[in-house]
Amino acid sequence: MGKSLCLSLCFLVLFHGCICIAQQQQERQQNKCRISRLSAQEPSNRIQSEAGVTEIYDHNNQQLQCAGVAVVRYIIKPRGLLLPSYLNAPQLMYFIQGRGLQGIMISGCPETFQSFQESQQGVQQVGEQEEQQGGHQFSGDQHQKIREVQEGDVFVVSTGVGHFIYNNGNNRLILVSVIDISNDANQLDFQPRRFYLAGSPQNEFQQQRSPQESSGSNVFIGFNAERLAEAFNVDAQLIRKLQGQNDSRGNIVRVEGGLQAVFPQRGQEEQGSEQQEDRLHAHGNGFEEIICSLRLKQNIGEPRRADVYTPLGGRIGGITSFDLPILKGIVKLSARRAFLYKGAMLLPHYDMNAHSIIYAIRGSAKFQIVQNQGRTVFNDVVTAGRVIVVPQNFALMMKAGDSGFEFVAIKTDENGMINTLAGDLSLIRAMPVKAIASAYQISEEQAKELKFNRMEASIAPGRFRSESA
Repeated sequence: MGKSLCLSLCFLVLFHGCICIAQQQQERQQNKCRISRLSAQEPSNRIQSEAGVTEIYDHNNQQLQCAGVAVVRYIIKPRGLLLPSYLNAPQLMYFIQGRGLQGIMISGCPETFQSFQESQQGVQQVGEQEEQQGGHQFSGDQHQKIREVQEGDVFVVSTGVGHFIYNNGNNRLILVSVIDISNDANQLDFQPRRFYLAGSPQNEFQQQRSPQESSGSNVFIGFNAERLAEAFNVDAQLIRKLQGQNDSRGNIVRVEGGLQAVFPQRGQEEQGSEQQEDRLHAHGNGFEEIICSLRLKQNIGEPRRADVYTPLGGRIGGITSFDLPILKGIVKLSARRAFLYKGAMLLPHYDMNAHSIIYAIRGSAKFQIVQNQGRTVFNDVVTAGRVIVVPQNFALMMKAGDSGFEFVAIKTDENGMINTLAGDLSLIRAMPVKAIASAYQISEEQAKELKFNRMEASIAPGRFRSESA
C-alpha cells in the first residue's frame, strides 16, 4: 500500500507539473498575440555567400512570435549549393522562381539511387550534361533520393531531417521557408536553431554583435578531431575539411563543374519512383514504408491545380494534409497560393483554425485587417518580398493593384480553413433574410441585397483582367 501511495503521489506531482508547464506555454504564446498594430515586414538581415544570398525576417518581431514561426528567403545562383543542415523545427518551403534539386537525408532510409562503373544507365551529371556526353567518366555512387523542384512547388522538411538544395538551372533559384518553431516537435525553445553539417557559415538566426561572433561553424567542429577521424576511419587532415576549418564561402557555395549525382532522366523519374516504392513494400522493414517513401512536395502554382477560379478575378490553389500525408500530425502546416488579376478583390474572410503567414510574391495589393473589437490593425499596400502575419480569426480583405497580386499563405494548421464574410459561401449567405434584417436594422429588401448581390465565393473580379495569368 505504501508503494501504491508513493506512486500515486508521484503521478499527481508529475501530472500537475505537466499541466503547469502547458499552461505557462499557452499563456506565453497568448501574450505574444496581443497585437494592436500589424506591419508588412522586410528582411532585417542579409547574409552574402559565395553563390547566393540569405535574407532573414526578424523572428523576434511580435507578429512572427504570435504565429510561432521564423521566415527566411534564399536566393541561390546557378550551380549554387545551400549547404546541408537540419533544424529544430519543421519547415515548409515555397519555390518562387527557378528550378533545382532538393536532397533529403534520413538515417535508416535506403540508398535507392545507385550507379556503378560497369553500368552507367540512368546516370547524369546534373548541370554538366555536355561534359558527360563528351566522355566524362562518372565514378560509382549511391545515395538517397534527390527530388526535382521548380517554381510553384511546396516542399516539406520534418524536424531534424538533413537537407540541401542545389540550383541546376540557368537562372536564380528563389525560395521562402517558413519554420514552425512552436510545433510540438521542437523540444528546445521558441528560437529557430540551424545545425549545419558542412562549411563554416554564419548562422542566420544569431544576432551578431562583433566580428568575433560573426564566424560560424558546423556541428562537427565541436568534436575532438582525432576521435572524429577514428569514427569515420579517415585521416585527421580530412577531418579538418569536414569541420569547415578556414572555410569562408558562407552557407551557399559554388559547385565547380556542377553537381554530380545519380539522377533519372526526365520522364523516367515517375516510373523510377513507383518501382522504388514497389521494392520498399516488397522488401521493406516498415520504417521505409512509413517514412522513406513519403511524398514531400506538391506544386500549387500551376493554373490547372487551382481549387477556386474566377475568370475575370483570379485563382487560388492550396495544399493540406489530405494532399500530403506528412503534414498530418508530423509537420502540421498547410499552404494557400493565390493569383489576383488587376483590380480583383479577395473577399473579406478569416482563418478559422490557424495563423496565416502571407508572403507577397509579385505585384501589390491594398490590405485591410481588422481585429475582434472592430479596430483596423493594418490598412496599407503590401508589395513583393514583404511578409505579413494575419492572426487567427482576424478578418482580412485585399484588393490587387494595377499589376495584379500573387502571394502564398502558410497556415499554422495542417488543414487550414477559412470562413468568408461576403459572397456566395459566406456567413451572411447562410443566415435567413429576416435574421439579417433584424440584426442590422434594415428592410428585408436590403437584407436580400446583402445576401445575394455578390455571387462569387472568394474572388471578386476587377474591371480589367491582368495580361499575365
